[in-house]
Amino acid sequence: MATALGSPKEEQQCRIGGGGGGGAVQAIAMLGATAVTAQAAYRARRVPWDLTFVLFAYATLGLLFLCLSMYERLPPPEQEEENGDDDDDDGAVVRRRLKMAVWALSTALSVAFAWRVAAVMPAPALKAAVWGMTSTVVVAGFYVLFVYRPAAISSYSELDTCKEEETLPKLNQIL
Repeated sequence: MATALGSPKEEQQCRIGGGGGGGAVQAIAMLGATAVTAQAAYRARRVPWDLTFVLFAYATLGLLFLCLSMYERLPPPEQEEENGDDDDDDGAVVRRRLKMAVWALSTALSVAFAWRVAAVMPAPALKAAVWGMTSTVVVAGFYVLFVYRPAAISSYSELDTCKEEETLPKLNQIL
């Protein structure tokens, strides 16, 4: 299979993170989150519920980053079919489990933050608004990850951002 980028290795690097720079961005993001968490944990050290919230949010965010990076490293579904990896569709099972983990972790973070924000809202209507927005985000996330299937896209490779010339006509067709 010939590609505009040259080798399949170059295409995979482009898909995973622009030549390997994605890992550095994630590491910097986690270092920033660690610094902010350490500062917040220090300030909350005398209030157990606040400290628990800070540590829960940090652990959940770390797990979310881990699941997302694992998902990004999976080959596209079409590539699994081309390589003959049809043993009970293990790639699809892993992909589905990682999607479930990402949704569960993002839901847990959303609910935790909504709980904290709603606790400081002065009016019941504002508390209801916070919970309503959080519920909308959770349900929309579930819909996008598990229910919605775009019909106009025939394969993941057509939406590969590294193939801009091939992608733009397909995206214009969708819009």
